[in-house]
Amino acid sequence: MEKEEIQVLINTAISNTQVEVNNFTYPVFIADDNHTPDLIASSVVIKVDNKNYLVTAAHVLQQVLNAKSQFLIGVDQKYVQLEGEFVFSSHDDKDHFDIAVIELTDEFVSEHGIKVLDESRLATNDKFEKVHIALLHGFPNSKNKQQKALRGTTSFKVKAVAYGGVIKKDFQDWSKFGKLPELHTCMTYTKTKDHNKPISPSGFSGGGLWILPSVYYLGDYYLDSIMIEYHKNAHVTFSTKIDSVVDFIKQYA
Repeated sequence: MEKEEIQVLINTAISNTQVEVNNFTYPVFIADDNHTPDLIASSVVIKVDNKNYLVTAAHVLQQVLNAKSQFLIGVDQKYVQLEGEFVFSSHDDKDHFDIAVIELTDEFVSEHGIKVLDESRLATNDKFEKVHIALLHGFPNSKNKQQKALRGTTSFKVKAVAYGGVIKKDFQDWSKFGKLPELHTCMTYTKTKDHNKPISPSGFSGGGLWILPSVYYLGDYYLDSIMIEYHKNAHVTFSTKIDSVVDFIKQYA
């Protein structure tokens, strides 16, 4: 197969997968000083043991608390305030697990039309030895400036972005960043350009790192991990593996 044909396959797979995973990915907002919601991060809603959980990064929850704001997500171009209490790993700068979860009742999910990722789509127990494509999906701040996103007091428009990269199974500097290969997924971060403007992963926090085991099977995608941080100079991102997130949910949520 020619190089150009392979690239078309990859682009098609990323584009199709972005549409699919966008169903389960929700932007996170805080209310600013003018009580106008401001997009700060991303989140994913998953099913675990027949219960619904919104998952994001713990530092995202801390940002909400620091702003003394309600935790708002965007659903169908409307703001929805979450009900209940979060369970989170920590709020300090040395929290390398960096996960926060909240259970959403079936009634709440149904009322607001929230779509939940089925548990069969979770890449638990490292069941995929080879992965053709890996991508981050979320709502980057660089593409969602508040003044451009807002269309009124109760309606908004945001742009989700899929950011392709390579999972670094041969990564050597785990201890340098305080990470562990059994707990985290390391993916490359380069200055990929969209219309000649670099896309920063800022705002992807709490969103998913998704994998496609084969570029030839469109629709065969899985949630590998939850993105928690990126390092611009090292050109890498780190995400907390979903099997550890599921264990955390089962133990504490």
